[in-house]
Amino acid sequence: PALLSTGSYADAVAVATSARDADFIFYTTLEYQKYCMSQFPDPAKANQAFMNAVVTKFTPESYDTIKRYMGTMPDGKNEISLQIRAQKFTDAGMTMAKRALESKIESRGKQAMLGESSKIFGMGKETGFHKSCTDDYIELLKDQEILRTKYSATEVAPDSSSVVSTISSILRYAATNEREQHRLLNDADKVAKKFRVPEKMLWHTKVKAFSTTGQWKNMKALADSRTKPPIGFKPFARAAIMGRQPASEILRYIERVSVPEERFSLYGEACMWKKALDEAVKMKDERRIIDVKARCNNPEIQLAADQMLGRMA
Repeated sequence: PALLSTGSYADAVAVATSARDADFIFYTTLEYQKYCMSQFPDPAKANQAFMNAVVTKFTPESYDTIKRYMGTMPDGKNEISLQIRAQKFTDAGMTMAKRALESKIESRGKQAMLGESSKIFGMGKETGFHKSCTDDYIELLKDQEILRTKYSATEVAPDSSSVVSTISSILRYAATNEREQHRLLNDADKVAKKFRVPEKMLWHTKVKAFSTTGQWKNMKALADSRTKPPIGFKPFARAAIMGRQPASEILRYIERVSVPEERFSLYGEACMWKKALDEAVKMKDERRIIDVKARCNNPEIQLAADQMLGRMA
């Protein structure tokens, strides 16, 4: 209190910090803010003087305390201004981005806030990655808005920070809009290309979206496309099995799986025990033959398994 009465605010903060008195650190910092407000008729200049002192003259504990206090206010401008003045551009950009994501505002308002966040990241030398990610997210929000307008449907591309989720939404919506299905599939590919989605991830997303929405023709067309599936045919087979497709459709994919062990497992998942037994015999794998016998619950196949085991003994 004695130091405060003489206007030695920085010294008072230093003493409070040495004493580890968080309450007095906060009290002293706020008292200095009041002092600045009384010295400058212009609130903006007063705030500038206050922040300069906190950053350059006060202890780091004082900075952290007042930053946390400012963070509780509905308007985050002061918190962000303080972080920028301290050249903590990563923190300032993250604060703005977090407020944008947490705010319940429409897409364009969110884009504007994220645009400010990108500008802040652009001030730093080590925040290029943060800026790039923020810019990509802004582009994604714009594309989502364009798609919603294009198809007059919110469900085609709901607000999301995930590119894969957006692609999945477009593909799923194609199941409900057969008239625009071709355009929708093309739009999904455009989004994937624009945001450099890895090929395997895109194919997995397509298989899951098609199978869970009953777009079996589109899944078949994908499997039969000129491009060799980078994920193989196992995901296709699994999707067909889980989707309870006819045996002929399931076999279409299993028989194109190149690894014998995987084919055997898929036949088992599909309860195609005769096929599983044949595969086990081709591999001359006694353990797998015994596995078929134990799981199939079919006397005829169990007898065939015993015969095969007898021949291999």
